Amino acid sequence: MSIVAIHQPHYLPYTGYLDKWDQADLFILLDDAQFTRGGWQNRNYIKTSRGRHLLTAPVRHDGFRPLSETEIDYTRHWDHAHIRTLEHAYARATYRHLLSTITTEIYCRKWTTLSELAIGCTLTFGRHFRIETPTVLASSLNVPGSSSQRLADLCRAAGADAYLAGDGCRVYLDEQPFDQAGIEVLWQGFTHPRWHQLHHQHGFLSHLSALDLLLNTGPDARAVLRSPRLFAGATQ
Repeated sequence: MSIVAIHQPHYLPYTGYLDKWDQADLFILLDDAQFTRGGWQNRNYIKTSRGRHLLTAPVRHDGFRPLSETEIDYTRHWDHAHIRTLEHAYARATYRHLLSTITTEIYCRKWTTLSELAIGCTLTFGRHFRIETPTVLASSLNVPGSSSQRLADLCRAAGADAYLAGDGCRVYLDEQPFDQAGIEVLWQGFTHPRWHQLHHQHGFLSHLSALDLLLNTGPDARAVLRSPRLFAGATQ
């Protein structure tokens, strides 16, 4: 069975994002999706001494534009501020030496669009987590349309037998186009892993950027990411 997952690229993506990617045989980056203000395409949380902290890459937003046309706003020098915040938050992390490599890969250049920045972040995280599932850009597949029909058509264009859907889309995913295409819909069933974190006074914080997992567990990050799935399989 060939399983395809589809997701918009995210800035500093969280662990559930990587778990979905890791479970698929092909991961399609929806790089031409519309920018959503207040979504996760340009922001995510990290853990600091003050608790949960939101990092946002500001954009020039003047209407309904796709990610590929949404420009990054560097007038606020947010990239330098994010580097300083990350360095301060993870100064005592066991694998803090990885941070300089990651920040160089993400912040060493001025990205023109949010699509470029988010794809760059996504691929950087994938390399450091050693996720082997190949990726392809949705824009390269020349599949028009919108909503569930387009997702089904993208899966068909990629030769998928099954579509791996995130749990959050249960309320709006229309499975009929997949049924008509002969593509089975599977559900991610994400269970959040736990790991040793810094700043113990705030307890364990879930749904952070996967950077927290990587800097605290290093080479074990992928195994920790997969651990809830392996445990569930062992107990079934």
